Amino acid sequence: MFDEVSFFDTLESLHVKLKSGVYLLLVGEKSDLSTISSLSSITIVGAIFPRVVFGTRSFESGIIALKLSDKSCVDVIKDMDKVGMLHVEKNVRSVFTIVDGLSSKLDDFLENIFFVLPEHTYIIGGGAGKMTLKQEPVIFDNHGFYQDSALIIRSSDTISLGVSHGWEPLFGPFIATDCKGHALHKINFQEAYSVYKNAVEKDTCKRFNETNFFDISKSYPIGILRCGRDFIIRDPICTDGKSLFLVGNMDTNSVISILKGNKETLIQAAKEAALGAKEHASKKSSHIILVDCISRLLFLEDAFVEELEAIKSVYPSEMVMWGMLSLGEIANANQEGIEFYNKTCVVGTL
Repeated sequence: MFDEVSFFDTLESLHVKLKSGVYLLLVGEKSDLSTISSLSSITIVGAIFPRVVFGTRSFESGIIALKLSDKSCVDVIKDMDKVGMLHVEKNVRSVFTIVDGLSSKLDDFLENIFFVLPEHTYIIGGGAGKMTLKQEPVIFDNHGFYQDSALIIRSSDTISLGVSHGWEPLFGPFIATDCKGHALHKINFQEAYSVYKNAVEKDTCKRFNETNFFDISKSYPIGILRCGRDFIIRDPICTDGKSLFLVGNMDTNSVISILKGNKETLIQAAKEAALGAKEHASKKSSHIILVDCISRLLFLEDAFVEELEAIKSVYPSEMVMWGMLSLGEIANANQEGIEFYNKTCVVGTL
């Protein structure tokens, strides 16, 4: 899928090094992209994330440049509603996708792309966006920046995936009795914020009326229960005092629990994701792709580097690890559908 991977501190240094080809650029949100239109000698596509990962470090400012191989092709989907029109060759076995992580079109996009992919194709990717959590154009190419858009890179190369999160049930189960899009309005027919607040405050000395909402909620995600499988995590990021607003949609009548984790369970889960991705990897694999939720860093703080080191420790030292801290993670590790995760670690071996 990718021939070369390099990290650049600034766009100016990238100007000097990249001479020809098609490149995917993963950009930390603090990077200056004001002169990106001058990269006219190469074809570029890319996206902006809260942070990018190279090796065992993460960066708010910096650019990962990945040169696409001859086996790969890229599509810029400027309107996520149009992905169903995409033609995907039958020999495609891996897809790397980046989406507008705050788009209301995300669920339909993932459902539609699932039906255009050949059987036994694995997909990994994540949601682009910034820490403001305000939707804006974060997908780009040589011609401009786009909102409600996506990038799809497909290849005949094979990829293996591992997915894990490390969060465990604390309160519940409950029923999400009223949901619409990213909003959870009612839990057990009561205002969602009231139910969530009363439960969480039983486990912490912090109080929502004295503390920024996300400073507490980052430690207490919501898990959607699935029969015979692990929770799908949803991240409550804000409230209007009645409803909870999530990164990602939730269906009405979902069975949910309020979850909790700690440093040890999250880091161990990240290592398990890496082990899962390595188990079925090709012997020719040279890339470790990491799509990790930005809120895991916000929760782990200084210990987040331990999560990166735990992932890297599973692989030979010469393998390159790169990726992004995203607003939602994408994978189809079980081939039953493409999932959009929150607060989850997704690892690919390519």
